[in-house]
Amino acid sequence: MWRDRIRSRLLYKYIISYLLVFLVPFLIMSTIIYYNSVSSLRQEIEQSNINKLEQVERITNERMSELETLAARISYDQRLTPYMMNHGYYSKEAIDELGKYKANSSIIEELFVYFHDEEKIYSTGGSYSIDAMLEKKYSFQDWDKETLLRDLHTKLPFIKPVDNMVINNEERGNMVAYLFPIAPNNPNPFGTVMFFIEEDTIADLIKNISGESEGNVYILNEDNQVISSVISDDAIKTEQLDGLSYEKQGVSTVELNNKDYSLVSIESNLSGWKFITLMDTDQFFKRLDNSTILISAILVIILIIGFILAIILGKNQYKPIRNLFEITKRDGRKNTDLEDTNELETIRKTITDVFEDQQILNKTMYLQRPFAREQFLVRLLKGDIQNQEIDSLLHSLNIQMESGHYFVAMVYFEKGTFGETNLQEREKVFSSLSDIILENAVAHGIDLFHEDTMALVVSMNSKDLNVDERRKSLVTHIQQYIEETSSHTPTIGVGGLYDQKSRINRSYIEAVATMDYKFANPQGSLIFFEEISTHSEQSLGYPMEEQIKLVQSLKQGDKAVATETLQNMFHSLVNREHSIQVLKCICFDIINTVIKTISEMGSTNYMKDMNRIVDFNSVEQLHQELHTLIVAVCDEMDSKKECRNDKMGNDILEYINANYNLYELSLESIAIDVKLSVSNLSRFIKEQTGVTFTQYVQDLRINEVKKQLKETDLPIKEIVAQVGYKDVANFTRKFKKIVGVTPGQYRKLNR
Repeated sequence: MWRDRIRSRLLYKYIISYLLVFLVPFLIMSTIIYYNSVSSLRQEIEQSNINKLEQVERITNERMSELETLAARISYDQRLTPYMMNHGYYSKEAIDELGKYKANSSIIEELFVYFHDEEKIYSTGGSYSIDAMLEKKYSFQDWDKETLLRDLHTKLPFIKPVDNMVINNEERGNMVAYLFPIAPNNPNPFGTVMFFIEEDTIADLIKNISGESEGNVYILNEDNQVISSVISDDAIKTEQLDGLSYEKQGVSTVELNNKDYSLVSIESNLSGWKFITLMDTDQFFKRLDNSTILISAILVIILIIGFILAIILGKNQYKPIRNLFEITKRDGRKNTDLEDTNELETIRKTITDVFEDQQILNKTMYLQRPFAREQFLVRLLKGDIQNQEIDSLLHSLNIQMESGHYFVAMVYFEKGTFGETNLQEREKVFSSLSDIILENAVAHGIDLFHEDTMALVVSMNSKDLNVDERRKSLVTHIQQYIEETSSHTPTIGVGGLYDQKSRINRSYIEAVATMDYKFANPQGSLIFFEEISTHSEQSLGYPMEEQIKLVQSLKQGDKAVATETLQNMFHSLVNREHSIQVLKCICFDIINTVIKTISEMGSTNYMKDMNRIVDFNSVEQLHQELHTLIVAVCDEMDSKKECRNDKMGNDILEYINANYNLYELSLESIAIDVKLSVSNLSRFIKEQTGVTFTQYVQDLRINEVKKQLKETDLPIKEIVAQVGYKDVANFTRKFKKIVGVTPGQYRKLNR
């Protein structure tokens, strides 16, 4: 359960890390994009409304300019002078001319001309007195005769809104009166042109430009009077405009009726009029809200996609770690101390442990490499290693061998050459023979249990054409090397040449067989196996060397070589033509050789039932019987060797356990007592205990000290002396390094 919790926790961490990697730039970019988009769109909306007002201003100014042009033309028109207007004949033509001017503008509802110091006013419908016009023709809500005459005497153009205007008793709604003095730009005008424009006409111009806007559009004169307006929001009253400030041009926000309104205001430089738009802010920025929602939706979608991708990437990133974590669980390590950590920490701890184990293993292998090398070479001589395993073991143990041909040489020193007094010299000689580098060849020495014998496994490069001559040259060189390094001249017995490493044990059996011929040759001779039987026993029908190999393989307990040699001997019999009498003699000779060898080995229990072997009916039957016998004898030899090794090991360990407290106890002294070489004894102890002699003795002494510290009150110095140490300070440092505390602290902790 805790592993599942860790797994999800680590997975969450990966997902969160990817989310952070995604969210930080996403939030920054989305914020920038959002505010830039909103700001740009807001500016676009504001500018759009300003542009609309400017367009209204431009159209209005154009229309007002048209009226100004008409007023100027009227003032300079000779047909419209006061004289012509009052003439009985030309007055009708003047009135018609006014009608033509009215027709030139699409916004003029009525056109009037007034000359100063006259009681008449002229229009397209004729001339009237001021009183008659006000009483019968036109009716104004806020315009009486006095005010009208004052306005008609203006020296500057101005516009005046006229509310609820009535013409010929017909209500015409609101009008805009535009009064223009004539002649234009004359400081002393002689008259005034007055245009009446329906407010709806101006409103239609505004609507055509503003479109379906839901806000109110107003045109104000210099006195902030409403000239024209388009009302879409009835909640805004005209009188509320008086409280607004129009000094700031552009877009601003004002509060009316407890609501926020967007006020767009521009002022005409030509006429001085103000054009304003009042709209509910929510409505004003409705398109902005819609765009904001769209942008927000897109960002949310991207955010969701980012979340999904973060989860997918987190799972993909976690998958190989989970696989590694599963692999680390297979090594059987206890992870109870990692319950508060995640898989990475577990993997790190496991890899660290594996690395530390590897370091310890490498160190152990380095320390044990000589021992492993000896074991490998001994097994190679015995033929216990499969052919496919040899090369990999050679590589792992860093043992160099040439590729080509192989043979074994037995180095025999004269009996008594090495004794108890010169064991160090023996170790030096045998150490010098452990690895010999020759020209295109390598020799590896193996210290055997025989005090005066050593085996050499020699590998030759396949470049040599005459390998037999090369072998003899190498053996001679090895003998000279021994003479130079030890001042002793050994006898060397040499086995046959083989081209496979797995058949080195055959050469070893052959080299061992040469030991029986030492007595017939002087010390320092070179004895080659193939030379001890230079002639075949034609009367027997098989080579003498095969008989020798059979005898030696039985004595060595080498089942593979023994059965192979027996097979070769009977194969030779089958392939040769012999008489029945000669064939039987040869078979009985083989039987005699086997029985004699078994008898010499002391395996007499196999000689009880000899009738089955002697009374053979065929060569094949004899082969099978002897094969069964040889296999049984070799198995017994192996068993005896193991028992002998076990007994020797027990004896050696009993001796060490009984004498480990002796200061003078050493590997050399034990080697003399048990009649083994120091290297063989060291290897033997390692096989039995798994540690070196020094480590084994040290463990015995430390355990005894710990026991004495817990169970007795003897002084530490005395306890240390009893177990074989003389230097108490050195022992104290060693004890603390192994146990973790000093002997005194250990006694206090274990009382």
